[in-house]
Amino acid sequence: MSDQNLKNYRKYYPLHHFIFYPISLVLLFICLFQIVININHNSSFVKIWSAIAAVVILMIVLSLMLRQHYALGLQDRIIINEFKFRYFALAGNRLESLPYQFSDAQIFALRFSEDEDLIELINNTIENDWSSSEIKQNIKNWKADNKRI
Repeated sequence: MSDQNLKNYRKYYPLHHFIFYPISLVLLFICLFQIVININHNSSFVKIWSAIAAVVILMIVLSLMLRQHYALGLQDRIIINEFKFRYFALAGNRLESLPYQFSDAQIFALRFSEDEDLIELINNTIENDWSSSEIKQNIKNWKADNKRI
């Protein structure tokens, strides 16, 4: 991955931004155009093109729901950053300074531990290379995450 800068900082999902939406919009305009030119000539063509237009509109609306995927990705990023800050506040050093690199799933599991148990749980995770489910099983005092979407 190249270094991020002013010219390349934007993130696009090419299938979504450059293929799906342009093709969908062109198809929708074709449908609407066909409906308009056939409105007085052939009612069966109008029904067919109206049905196709309805399907295209439905596809566009459903694809907008893909934004939930983006929101969940952002939520994961926030959880990781909150956890790193929490670790820094408790331990006095950065999580990245540890020789062990935690996976996202491990961080998501560790966030459920109360502060008084967190450092010990982190050390045990490092020593035993616990999976996220093993981390959750070893949490003594569970801290709920009721704001997760």
